[in-house]
Amino acid sequence: MNNIVKNSVFKFFEEISKIPRNSGDEKSMQNYLVNFAISRNLPFYTDEFNNVIIFKKTANVEPIILQAHTDMVCVKSPKSSVDFKKDPITLIKKGNFLKAKETSLGADDGIGVALILDILDSDIPCNIEAVFTSEEETTMQGAYKIDVKKLKSKQMICLDGFDGNTILTSSASFVDFYVTFNTDRFMIENTNQTKTYLLSISGLEGGHSGFDIDKDRGSSHKLLVQLLTKIDDAKLVKFYGGHNYNVIPSRSECVFTTNLPEKDLKKIIKYFYITNKKTYKNLKIKCSRQLNQTIVSKNSQNFINFVKDFKQGVQFKDENGYIVASQNLSEVNLEKGFMKIGLRSSDKKREEHLVKNLKILCEKYDFVGKVLDSQPAFNTQENSNLLKKLIKTGNNPKQTKMHIAVECGIFQERIKNLDVVIISPTITDAHSVNETLDIQSTIDTSNWLKNFLKN
Repeated sequence: MNNIVKNSVFKFFEEISKIPRNSGDEKSMQNYLVNFAISRNLPFYTDEFNNVIIFKKTANVEPIILQAHTDMVCVKSPKSSVDFKKDPITLIKKGNFLKAKETSLGADDGIGVALILDILDSDIPCNIEAVFTSEEETTMQGAYKIDVKKLKSKQMICLDGFDGNTILTSSASFVDFYVTFNTDRFMIENTNQTKTYLLSISGLEGGHSGFDIDKDRGSSHKLLVQLLTKIDDAKLVKFYGGHNYNVIPSRSECVFTTNLPEKDLKKIIKYFYITNKKTYKNLKIKCSRQLNQTIVSKNSQNFINFVKDFKQGVQFKDENGYIVASQNLSEVNLEKGFMKIGLRSSDKKREEHLVKNLKILCEKYDFVGKVLDSQPAFNTQENSNLLKKLIKTGNNPKQTKMHIAVECGIFQERIKNLDVVIISPTITDAHSVNETLDIQSTIDTSNWLKNFLKN
C-alpha cells in the first residue's frame, strides 16, 4: 500500500489508514499525532478526550486555526472480515480516485488530517494552531471538551467538507433523537400453520445523512417495513439494522412469523422486488425459513406502523432550493427496544417543529422519544476577510452552504468572534463502502492551502 499516490499528502493519509479510528476509539490516532509533533520539535497539547493541538510558528503573522477530526464512520460490506479495532483500511487506487476494499474509506475526515500534517511538515513560513478533535461522528465530545483557551486565533479553516474548489460558509445543526419502547414478548396461539422466516433487504447505497439525504437512495428500514405490510399477519420476532445517527441505512433484517403459504409469500416478495428494482438497481432481498418461533414482540405492529409513518429524508427547502431540514431513521433494534433518529436543520423553528412532530409520533404508538444531544450550525462572518483571502488565492472557487453538521458551530459558540470557513477535496458516498476520494481535487486543495499561507 505504500506510496499508492506519489504526493506528500497521501503519504500521511496512508499512514492514518493503518490506524484504528472508529469514533470513540481515537487513542492510537492521538499517539500518532503526538509522535509526529515530537519528531519535528513542534509544541503540542493533548487531553483525556483524545484531542490534540499542534503549534507551528515560523513567521511573525497572525495565527490561524486549521481543524479536522480524527475519527471516521466504520462501515463494511457483509462479506468483509475487517475488524475496525485492529485492522487497517485497505486503499485501492482506481484512475484518479481512491476507495477502500469492502469498507468505508475514512477520507471523512482522514484526508483533512493528512492535509494539515502535510502543511505542518512543509517549510512554508506560517503561524498555525492545528486542531485535531475526537468523536465528531458521534458525540462531538472533542470539540465540546477541548481547551479553547490554548488557541489565540480568531480565524479557522476547517477541512471537513465534501466539494472540491468550494468554500462552505454555512452548515446545519444536528439533533440526536432517541426512541425507546417496551420489549415484552408473547406466545402466538394456533401455531400449527405458523412459519418463521428471516427476511433481509440490502444493496442500497446508504451514505451521509446530510450530504446524500436528497439523492433518493432509499432507506432499508422503510423498504423492509413496506414489504412486511404486504404480509397481513406478519408478526415480528426481531428487526434490526443501521449504524450511526448520520448514516442512511442500507441494510435491514427481520425475523417474522406468518400463516401465509410459502408460495404466496414468495409471490409477494418477487413482485415487491421487481417493482423496487427499477429505483434501486443493486437491491437485494433474501428470505429463508427458520426454526419456528412462537414468541414474538408485543410491539410488533406499533414498530411497523411507526417506521411506516416516519417521514424519511428532506422535510423542508428554501426558496432557492437549499435543504433547510431533514431527518434520518438510522439504527433500529426491536429486541433491545430503541431507534436512533438524526435531525438536521439550518432553521431553529424548523428543528423545533421536527422534534415536536417526532414526539407526537412516539406518543401515538406509546413510545418514548427524547433529544439526547444537539450540535449548533455555523455561519461565516459577514464581510469576512478570511473568505476574501481564500477567494483571492483559490482557482475561482464557488461559495455555498451545505446540509451537513460539523464542529464549526461549537467552536464559534466557545470562541468569541471566531470566523470560520470550510474547504476540502471532493469526497463522494461518505459513510458507506462506496466512499471515494478525488486524488486531483486533494492535490488542488493542498496547493490552495499552501498558496493561502504563502500570501
